[in-house]
Amino acid sequence: MSTLQQIAQANPEWDLETFVEVSNHLLPQFLPNATDPQAHPPETVNPRLVRYYTTQGVVDRPQRQGREARYTYRHLLQLLIVRRLLPEGYSTTAIQPITIKANPDLEALLQGGMQLTVAAANPALAFLQSVQARTAPPAAPPAARSARSMPPPAAPAPQRSTAESLVAPEWGSPVSRWRRVTVLPGLEVQVREDFVPPSTPQELENLLQLIAQMLKPLFQAKRSAP
Repeated sequence: MSTLQQIAQANPEWDLETFVEVSNHLLPQFLPNATDPQAHPPETVNPRLVRYYTTQGVVDRPQRQGREARYTYRHLLQLLIVRRLLPEGYSTTAIQPITIKANPDLEALLQGGMQLTVAAANPALAFLQSVQARTAPPAAPPAARSARSMPPPAAPAPQRSTAESLVAPEWGSPVSRWRRVTVLPGLEVQVREDFVPPSTPQELENLLQLIAQMLKPLFQAKRSAP
């Protein structure tokens, strides 16, 4: 269970100071290049900044408990998204239509990349779908499609090395390069050159969860085999 899901189930209400502390604690999980030692450390959130985002309409106005402002899980999602998108060049004007969306859409944006239409019930699946959308190969030009009806010329098979291999897709498409990584004896991972790697620690965690989910049935079948 992710930290966000734990907070959602707890349904907390924070005062402004506590809300700022929680936000700064979680923020590095959702920032691109957060694990890069050469990257500049992210600017911390402070109460003044939270109030500014509220006036800009990218964070909802706080709830009121007497005279005290109270911040909820939804405010946290909105603030994390604002801090996630600002470094990518989005203005608060562009972000405002995003942060008014429902909580599941906001969770999907944080946990699975930029696919706001993906439900966040399964963060690993959301991440997979977002990667597929980002890495979908472009449509072949008409000339290439018409060439597919012609038989391909004979060509020698490419030589494969232990580090990487060349795989020829359907006729008319460019050759793709794969890199093979040995994890353990008998366990290898192949990564195609156009794969977009996770940009945040949260996306990396979702990818690892997805890999574990897909390998689990294989491991179970292997253990139960006579």
